[in-house]
Amino acid sequence: MSFLKPDGTCFHYYTEVFLGTGTNSIVLLDGSHALKIPKVRDLESMHEEHRENQEYVNDVNRMMLEWEKAVYLRVGRSDGIAECVNISADGIRLALYKRGDLETYIKSEAGVDRSRKAGWILTLIKTILHFHSSKVLVDDIALRNILVADDLSLKLIDFGQCYLMPLDADINMASDNGLTTQADIFHLGCVIYSIVIWERYECNLFERQWVRPLLRDLPNVDHIFCRDIIRKCWSAEYSSMEQLYCDTHESLEHVMLKVDTVVMTDMNSH
Repeated sequence: MSFLKPDGTCFHYYTEVFLGTGTNSIVLLDGSHALKIPKVRDLESMHEEHRENQEYVNDVNRMMLEWEKAVYLRVGRSDGIAECVNISADGIRLALYKRGDLETYIKSEAGVDRSRKAGWILTLIKTILHFHSSKVLVDDIALRNILVADDLSLKLIDFGQCYLMPLDADINMASDNGLTTQADIFHLGCVIYSIVIWERYECNLFERQWVRPLLRDLPNVDHIFCRDIIRKCWSAEYSSMEQLYCDTHESLEHVMLKVDTVVMTDMNSH
């Protein structure tokens, strides 16, 4: 199978180092960076009867990457977003995060302490708040779209499905065919739950025609860390990311400080 780079150069799986491939894009190793390009099939290598449909798919994939470029330009730099080195006709050049995505990390690692989990959850809340403050609904909030940096901080990626709103719009009143602020908060709740129990959990509202499941049909959170946050995310008790942040940042920072204080006390006792 052969593909085309944005400059028209043909390449194959065996001629490039693939870091990842999705429905609409391909991520290639580009020196010390990652380069995200649209997933464009080489029509010359295809039978003629398949070319017309593939040409349409190619155009959609090109459009999706241009949309993602616009999202990066809108939100700018933020600690919780994968570093965008530059945007050009070549694609989106990103910092390289060798630890991979959080879903894979959870599968391969025994776990992290509660302080680290609290820090991760607070980072994700702040980052989604930054998107909403920039008038962007994220949509695809999932473990696979969160990278783990060398210092174990988290970085969001993959914004091709985001919804860019006018800068003067009220994001908390917006709906893009079912995608809303509360849908983002619900999906964030699933990610928080996954981090707490250290196991992948996903409930995609898009696959449910945006119908929120009842709490009784979701996992029981009665006896886990962050249970109130998760429950409120799932039950639409937060009307905005600002409300979620205000309700949680002090308690999460307290957990981080409390655990770190215990660790320092134990070290000093020795």
